[in-house]
Amino acid sequence: MAESKKCRQYSVEYLKLGFLPSKADKRLPTCLCNKVLSNDSMKPLKLEDHLRRCHPDNIGKDLKYFQILKEKYEKRPTMHSMFSSTSESNDDGLRASYNISLFIAKSGKPHTIGEPLILPAVEEVLKTVLYKSSFDIL
Repeated sequence: MAESKKCRQYSVEYLKLGFLPSKADKRLPTCLCNKVLSNDSMKPLKLEDHLRRCHPDNIGKDLKYFQILKEKYEKRPTMHSMFSSTSESNDDGLRASYNISLFIAKSGKPHTIGEPLILPAVEEVLKTVLYKSSFDIL
C-alpha cells in the first residue's frame, strides 16, 4: 500500500519568519526575497534555517516588521500589473493604427502614403471636430 505524504499547510505563524503564502499555490511558503520553497521546507526549523542563511539581518525582528514588509511586497509593481494597465490604455490607438494600415493596404498604394496623407487628415479631423490640436492629444 502506498504511503501518503503529509502535505503541510501555510500557517500565518510563518510570517514571523518572513514567509508569505505563494500566489501560485497557497500551501507553499514564499520568502520575502521572492523564493518559493517546497512543501518539505514548511517545517519551522527549515524556515528558520533559510532565514538564518539568506537573511541574517532579519533574525530577531518582530512581527510588525514583517507585516510592513508584506504590505510593501503586495503593493510592489509586477510585470503583470505594469503590462495590463499599459495594454488597456493602448488598445484604442492600436486598433486605429491597424484599421488605418488596413485601409492603406486595401487601396493598393505604397505603405509610405500614410505619413503624407493620413496623418494630416487625422489632424484636420481633430482640429475641426474635436477642436483640439495634435499637440493636445500627445
